[in-house]
Amino acid sequence: MKEHPLIGIISAKVSDPEQHLILGGILSQAEKEGAYTAVFSNIYNFNKYFANTEVENKIYELVSSPRLDGIILIAEAILHPSIQQYIYERFSKLNIPVVVIGAEIEGFICINNDVRKDMQDIARHITDVHGFTVIDVLTGYENIETSRERVEGVRDILTERNIPFGDENIIYGDFWTTSGEKLAMEYISGKRRMPQALICASDYMAYGVIDTFFEHGINVPDDITVTGYEYAGKRFYHSPVLTTYRRSRKTIGEKAANILCSMIKNTQPKNIPLDGCMVLGDTCKCGTDKYFFGQELNEIRNIQYYADLNISGNFEQQLTVCRSISDYIHTLQEFAYLIRNIKGIYLCLYENWCNISEKTDMSKKSDDEIMTLYRVISPVEVTSEPHFFTRKMLFTEKLYGAGDKYFLYFIPMFSAGIDLGYFIFQYTEPDCYDTMAVEWIKSAVNALIVLKMKNDIHELIECNNLSEFHDTATGLYNAKGLLSELANTVAKSDINDKISVVMVKTGIFSDDSRIEEKNISLKIDKETAECMKKISDNANSFCGKYKERQYLLVSSGDIPDDCDKNISDKIEVIIGHSPLYSSKYSSGSIITSGITVSAENFSSDEVISHLENEISLKSAQISGQSKVPDYVKYVNIRTEIYKYPDRKWDAQESCRNFQLSYGHFRAEYKKIFGISFHRDLIQSRISMAKYLLMTSSLSISTIALKCGYEDDKYFLRQFRTITGSTPNSYRRLK
Repeated sequence: MKEHPLIGIISAKVSDPEQHLILGGILSQAEKEGAYTAVFSNIYNFNKYFANTEVENKIYELVSSPRLDGIILIAEAILHPSIQQYIYERFSKLNIPVVVIGAEIEGFICINNDVRKDMQDIARHITDVHGFTVIDVLTGYENIETSRERVEGVRDILTERNIPFGDENIIYGDFWTTSGEKLAMEYISGKRRMPQALICASDYMAYGVIDTFFEHGINVPDDITVTGYEYAGKRFYHSPVLTTYRRSRKTIGEKAANILCSMIKNTQPKNIPLDGCMVLGDTCKCGTDKYFFGQELNEIRNIQYYADLNISGNFEQQLTVCRSISDYIHTLQEFAYLIRNIKGIYLCLYENWCNISEKTDMSKKSDDEIMTLYRVISPVEVTSEPHFFTRKMLFTEKLYGAGDKYFLYFIPMFSAGIDLGYFIFQYTEPDCYDTMAVEWIKSAVNALIVLKMKNDIHELIECNNLSEFHDTATGLYNAKGLLSELANTVAKSDINDKISVVMVKTGIFSDDSRIEEKNISLKIDKETAECMKKISDNANSFCGKYKERQYLLVSSGDIPDDCDKNISDKIEVIIGHSPLYSSKYSSGSIITSGITVSAENFSSDEVISHLENEISLKSAQISGQSKVPDYVKYVNIRTEIYKYPDRKWDAQESCRNFQLSYGHFRAEYKKIFGISFHRDLIQSRISMAKYLLMTSSLSISTIALKCGYEDDKYFLRQFRTITGSTPNSYRRLK
């Protein structure tokens, strides 16, 4: 058994005070049991479907992580029935213990406080302490079992004491203030006779009653006694202070955590009673309990302090002027103090968050997918540099560095229906974030979207005011500019110089009608142009767009005879792995042809004619391969391999998907692509490694991980065998 089991807690909108009480019990008991906790919660938790916010519930996909040793589901917090079902289906497939709070789900241990018994306690207080005999009950929706249970709890005590109680004493509402306001007006208008006491089945309904009475001069408790139920907090916003009943929410959390830890450890759980208690106020003549009210005032002062910090700060304004992700992270770090008691904030983004749209298929995200993680603040090292982890590695202790304990919250990041990733909040003591932290998150998400838009607009602005020698879409030389610059290069070259020319054809045999997004072709052109410029970024090289989807890169000077081969390889790697291009085009959609000629014998017409013939021949060859049965399927799987080389690919599983024999699959694969399936897997990993070496400053160990290598030494050995150089040498030559 692990030294520190990890408990997953599924809840919703945990910034609400009601959830704080249950979580407080779970986290405190988990700490005593030596367990770590990870809470998964949405932000809005609507009980109706809204397309733009539905994506927030994808946060619950993380409960499928194999790192979790058990799950506690706070079922009462999940409002939307389809989300409830979605969550049930996910954790029911896991072979780990589950404890459910607030609902009865067949096959699982379920814990709930006895609302009927709680209401009996309230009724005893009203009858035995105050001696009332004319009592009404305001409960929730008539068709909900818990509404009826609350009524029956009161009926039990009144029947026991021979106090009349019939249908005229029962009023059905909606558990919210509107029900209380409506009932109060019925009493005031005389439509309903006023009882001696009114028992409300929720604090919010009681608030609606006493607020309306206060406005109309009805004296509580002299004219009528009012009680609430649940101890939802916020009593200080209403006058007089409400007498209510505190449900055993914290002890429910403690009991759930104790039972789950006992199941994980195979030990006997403790007997933790679930008794609640009356919390006295001024809506009955007992008077306010100073201890409870003092606690509430301390809490509201703390909340108000952080609210004032947020109001007086300029967090949103600072975020709007960020020009880069580095600026953005520094701003989050500067304003992390706005979140109460927080010890760690981690920003986890999908690698392609800049290109994610509503049409992106997020269902393909897996635990093996690598995400970009930024430590905003942390008990361990904090930098603005990114870290790279798979989703399942996000639960490893070394990431958080909290010593013997940590408490994590996973919170979705999304905007306009687009899933960007999530925030991880870390506490080193049992605690929970509040509504001000939620506002902080919303500001951070909005700023991230603005940053993405700034980059898009900057790219479009760069495409204007270009000369007749330049392509208006990319800023590269056009055909006229290329030929002019090539003639200048030949004229300036020494007799011993060589000139290398590489022609690139992109997007071959692709149906652009599938690319539906507005201006997507322009964006792909811009991305491809940036790749070409990156490779030709020196004084002796230049590049241009020769035709539609056709580019030239020219190098000159004292260059090796195989210069064109090295450049061709880099072009295929860097364009093929570029985020937008790889999302729209299949692997093998790039053809290159190159030649290196002495400057003395160089002829632009002959060289370009030769390269175009080579491109045509290679295109014809691929066209012939495409006639093989199931060609598209083979191309699709190869594209996936090159896009996700870090995954564990299995040729036999691919065969089963195609309903082909293993031998036939291998033979056809090699026939189409000229390389065996196994060898191509290795090439895909090395190709991704080359791309990362050329385009990032990531460490060699991080690149190895992103390319599917768990052993750095094995990666180094295989890279050198295939490329003839070490990764560091390859990077220096980029």
